Amino acid sequence: MMRHAAVLLILVFALPHRGLAQTGASSPPSTVQPLSLDDAIRIALAKHPAINEAEAAVLAAEARVKEARASYYPQLSFSGIGKVGLSGATGALGLPGFPASPFFRNTAYSGNLYQTIFDFGRIKHFVASQRALSESTRVQEIEEEQRIVLGVRRGYFSVLEALQLERVAKQIVEDRSLTRDRARAYYQAGLGSQLELSLAQANLAEAQGGLIQAQNTINTAFAALRAAMGVDGSQSYELQNPKTETVSLPPLDDLVQSGLKDRPDEQALQFKITALSENLGLARAQSLPSINGFAAGGQGRFNGTTVKEEQRHGVGALGLLVPIFTGGRLKAEREEARAELQGATAGNEELQQQIRLQVSQAYYQLQDLSERIRAADEQRKAAQQALTLAQARYQVQLSSFLEVVAAQLAAARAETSLARTQFDYERAKADLDFATGRRVRP
Repeated sequence: MMRHAAVLLILVFALPHRGLAQTGASSPPSTVQPLSLDDAIRIALAKHPAINEAEAAVLAAEARVKEARASYYPQLSFSGIGKVGLSGATGALGLPGFPASPFFRNTAYSGNLYQTIFDFGRIKHFVASQRALSESTRVQEIEEEQRIVLGVRRGYFSVLEALQLERVAKQIVEDRSLTRDRARAYYQAGLGSQLELSLAQANLAEAQGGLIQAQNTINTAFAALRAAMGVDGSQSYELQNPKTETVSLPPLDDLVQSGLKDRPDEQALQFKITALSENLGLARAQSLPSINGFAAGGQGRFNGTTVKEEQRHGVGALGLLVPIFTGGRLKAEREEARAELQGATAGNEELQQQIRLQVSQAYYQLQDLSERIRAADEQRKAAQQALTLAQARYQVQLSSFLEVVAAQLAAARAETSLARTQFDYERAKADLDFATGRRVRP
């Protein structure tokens, strides 16, 4: 019996032992599509619905500028009418020119021209306001692009992190399976206790549960990445694992100033403030007079009327409109415009504070993670050495099985901590780029 037990122990100890070093991913199925980070960003910028929405908003804003600018030019129209009856009843049609003549029986048509002569800057303020809002919308499109790029970068690194943790979990399962086999061999040979075997089996079950959780996390991370890219369906990808490189950070004050200058949301708000300033000027101009011109040329049937022959083919007029009393409407419009401008100015100050905070948080987080990566790597190496030593000591009966269990747990935590810290660092770099307004293009 002891001879068989010894042979069993030799076979168990002869099994190859692998530490917690990272292993390569298994070969992907044929349907898996290779995907680099740059490719993911390109797909997102081409397909994401938010980009299409932002582009449509820019087109609409540009069209509103053209609408406002059209007020500078003469407005031409054609009108015609054939009527019999009370002349005032046809006013509901709103027809300008000859069709508006006040005769009982009349057939008329005319070409009409309307032109604003002088309006104390109403059109100028309105056009300037719409142009500023158009620029604000254009910058908001850039902001949306940067948000999408940030989401893709974070999602991409989250998938890589999940894949790395799955590889770690698989290695842990393999190592603990080997430990369980050794504990069973010791128990069968009478060199170990049932407690040690039960602990080994419990550790293996825990590792298997961790592997299942890691695999589920991969599915969730891929779903989040596809959503960030604006891709439908359940397409799987084979991601490229870029090398983690620590960056040298410039002074914090320089980064903050870059954020205040380059952030598109800050630029968009500045354009909005400009637009609201023009709206205030428009509201003030509304209380001043306006002079408009009108001309019409055409033909009408004026038989039996007092209209002279030379007056039957054309008309021209200048009109003056002076607002005297509007029930407080114009004053309220000025107060509204002034309040909106004050609110936008206060909002800009708040946004600048948020930018300073976001840049500072990303800056210090990068500094912290840079130090933690080095510490986590040293911890992983030390934990792996401790595990190798604990297993060797246990094999020659110089330590207890609890020492091996503790070393396995420490090695698993160290390997997982290093993986998480490395990808936290990549996400923090993406956060800093976004906070400072740096455009990342493939």
